Amino acid sequence: MKKSYKLIFGLIIAVNLLAASSAEQIQLKPIELSGKEGGYANGKVWKSNSLLRKTNILFYIDPDKIADIKQFVSDLESKKSQTNNVGITYIVNTKATRVPTFIIQAKIKKKARKSDAISYVLDKKKVHIDKWKLQDDSANVLVLDSSNRILCYCSGNIKPDQIKKIMEIINKK
Repeated sequence: MKKSYKLIFGLIIAVNLLAASSAEQIQLKPIELSGKEGGYANGKVWKSNSLLRKTNILFYIDPDKIADIKQFVSDLESKKSQTNNVGITYIVNTKATRVPTFIIQAKIKKKARKSDAISYVLDKKKVHIDKWKLQDDSANVLVLDSSNRILCYCSGNIKPDQIKKIMEIINKK
């Protein structure tokens, strides 16, 4: 019985390692958010092709899980002020929380007015969960190259080695 558990555990680890090593080969499918699906905080249409032509850090966040990445976000935003070669986009999964969408939208609009360098987007129908296979009810962080290929992906509480990898990518830009 113990051998079968070890075998299953080993297979799970192998599949996860294979998925992690091939993550750099994945190019994200185009997405457009408008109307009832979401869009920019100001109500305009958001298209994922707006991320093309520069490296991007994309946060897809359940508003209830922002604490999982708060320190990393703070560090990253201070680093962003030093480089224009990296874009930052926050996509808020409004379906993942009980907080009414209009309250989230008001907060996001206020933040969006403070910075032109950071994009704020609302996903009101979990479109990214379905099309990009992101973790629901979590904080997802994706580092994308200029062709929207995934250079790094993590979700949940970000670990120091993941932060280090992301910062190394940013520093190369």
